[in-house]
Amino acid sequence: MYQISNLVKRNIKIFLRDRTAVFFSFLSVIIMLGLYFLFLNNMYSSYLPDVITEKQKNFITTSQMMGGIIVINTLTLSLGMMGNMVNDIYFKKIESFLVTPVKRSRIFISYYLSTMIVTYILSLLMWLFTIVYVVITTGYSYSFLTIISVSLLLLLFTFISTSIMIFMVSFIRSVNAFGTVSGIFGTLIGFVSGIYMPLSILPKAMTYISSVVPFTHMTVLLKQKLLADPLNVVKDVIGDDGVTSFMENFGAKNIGIFNQNVSTTWIMIGIVILSVVLLLITTKRLSRKSK
Repeated sequence: MYQISNLVKRNIKIFLRDRTAVFFSFLSVIIMLGLYFLFLNNMYSSYLPDVITEKQKNFITTSQMMGGIIVINTLTLSLGMMGNMVNDIYFKKIESFLVTPVKRSRIFISYYLSTMIVTYILSLLMWLFTIVYVVITTGYSYSFLTIISVSLLLLLFTFISTSIMIFMVSFIRSVNAFGTVSGIFGTLIGFVSGIYMPLSILPKAMTYISSVVPFTHMTVLLKQKLLADPLNVVKDVIGDDGVTSFMENFGAKNIGIFNQNVSTTWIMIGIVILSVVLLLITTKRLSRKSK
């Protein structure tokens, strides 16, 4: 345990000291924020009737936006942290560790744990920033139940993202290839998962593809949680039909799998099982590699 703890600390320090790696880990988030302030905010606001005040509109649109940003953040941060593993393998630093009594499996467990820790803490800070931003700019606040449930969901999403990312990165053989993947993967997933643009305005074929991407359902679930409070504020004005319409327009409606009605609960259970399987496969593969 002491060996793993030291390796985890080492991985975290290396990542946080590399400002370039940290920047590119937030690149997709920066792109999303840019799109939001340039035109997405106006587009989403146009869905809302004039009877809703500007502060209420901001509460709704900010919640919708952050539902996607926080999910993409768990993905890009975990992918960025995996750069430590790629560098250590490519530059054969792992061989130095193997001279000591440290088992190969513990080395890769340390990569996973350090990625989980950094991704969750930074994502949680982004969630706390969202809470404060909403209070300052709108005068409204999320309920205590929403704050706790979203914080717990972030832990689950961090586990899922980290498991998928370590599996994917385990097949990357060079630093250059990792840089290319890091540069495009977050942006690609952002579009496919309906994070940059709501699925309701995308072609039906894209919705079919999106329905088998885990991050799509993570985004839908988080948007449902975040939009519950702001839509409850305006429910008396827009009615139940209005709430349903906005949930669909904002990409917070369950899409099932291949247009089949599958509950979000069962989909998330399936995603968690898949994540566990991918993690076990990756750990076994990397632990058995020859020195």
